[in-house]
Amino acid sequence: MMALYNQWANGRLYAAAGQIAPESLAEDRGAFFGSLLGTLNHLLVTDRLWMSRLDEESPPGTRLDEVLHHDFDDLRAARLVQDRKLVDYAHGLSEKRLAESLDYATSSGAPHSQPLHHVLAHLFNHQTHHRGQAHHLVGMALGRDKAPVLDLLAFQRSTVPVPGAVSGPISPPRLLPDDAGASAVETPPIGHVVIDAYAEAADPAGEVRSTKRVPAPDSLGG
Repeated sequence: MMALYNQWANGRLYAAAGQIAPESLAEDRGAFFGSLLGTLNHLLVTDRLWMSRLDEESPPGTRLDEVLHHDFDDLRAARLVQDRKLVDYAHGLSEKRLAESLDYATSSGAPHSQPLHHVLAHLFNHQTHHRGQAHHLVGMALGRDKAPVLDLLAFQRSTVPVPGAVSGPISPPRLLPDDAGASAVETPPIGHVVIDAYAEAADPAGEVRSTKRVPAPDSLGG
């Protein structure tokens, strides 16, 4: 679930960040990694670092503040690929593997060994931590009302079973910018309806019979 949530939240954040002018994306706002672009790059850097450890490869020699992509579209494309890799990795894990240890070396070369589920918990918590900083920077640039809802509860409520629909695996909702046209709505996951900024209504047989817009969820603090 956390890999899918991570993918969903990043998708929403990047959709909002894509509305910001390039010079504003790169402007130093006093965040831990300076700008919104720097913060988003840091998350990509660290995710690649941890993914290399999860794949039991030598981690790349990368500075944590390195800007891998100065162009936002390139950064967004790389983020999509990275999130897909993490989702695929998580889907391939067994309960047994999650309980086993992962041996790895830190950036300074110090050896460590921890249960894999501890490592994954850190990875997702680190994403949420810096994504919160990026979310604040988006709100500063666009206005608080344009900052997307990223609550875990919003994700959990965003895919619900459709009675009588053809069953299928739960996939992350593919959310579009709030100003996208209705014709741009993507097909929801098989057997599920996305209850978010856009949704497709299905009849009892599971066939899509109309496309409608429904309100995005309010802030879900509890």
